[in-house]
Amino acid sequence: MCETQVSLSPGARLDLLACPKLNFLKHRDRPSVYWQDKTDIHFTCSLTARQNELAQHKNVNKMYKEDRPSPIWPVKSSALQAIPSPRLEKLAQAKSMSREWMEDRPVYTMVSEAAKSASASPRTVELAKPKDRADRFLSSTTKRHQEEDNEEEVNELFNSKLVVTPTARTEALAVPKMEHQQYQHDLKVPWHVTSSALHTQASDRVCQLAKPKARKAFFEGFDPFRISPAAKHANASSRIIELCTPPAHRQHHKKV
Repeated sequence: MCETQVSLSPGARLDLLACPKLNFLKHRDRPSVYWQDKTDIHFTCSLTARQNELAQHKNVNKMYKEDRPSPIWPVKSSALQAIPSPRLEKLAQAKSMSREWMEDRPVYTMVSEAAKSASASPRTVELAKPKDRADRFLSSTTKRHQEEDNEEEVNELFNSKLVVTPTARTEALAVPKMEHQQYQHDLKVPWHVTSSALHTQASDRVCQLAKPKARKAFFEGFDPFRISPAAKHANASSRIIELCTPPAHRQHHKKV
């Protein structure tokens, strides 16, 4: 190991820098947070007497007995003839219900005879009457004199307020829209087929066009990439060449 000095010559300085670094991890028992320069310190771990006592397993109680061999066991004669104390008899009594406890009400309530023969007061009858919705259509002056007028006059005034004659434009807009003369309704699903359509015969050209194209499968020698000789010798028209030519702003000329 190399030791530092107060004043070192250039050669001694090079020797000091050439020394390898100390390996502080070779001391396993030393915490990694604290670094010490001395290497002769060794740490040893040992348990205290209390730790050894706590590390011991718990012993079984001496009074412990294994499970009974059968759920039925004999009862002692002293237990059969035992007399409970007053305290045990008091604790064995069932708990009584509270005085304030009330049973649930039945679904159908019973109406008492007093409620059946009761008569409503004039104030209750007045509050039980429904509101007259015609009040909001009447003016404030009519409301002020409503209690003095008769019911017939109030109804006539209410009806006169609601009767309104529509204009000619409103009646014209109220007329439903008529269907167009050329409108055709949907055809019925089952329709009548004419006798001429039932006895008609298709021509040879129609039968020829109705036949699907006959193509061979791949395993039968069909080549979908084969080009016909007519397509090889075809010449494009001037219109096709004009459409295939890109615009001027997209044409890039090669630099030679």
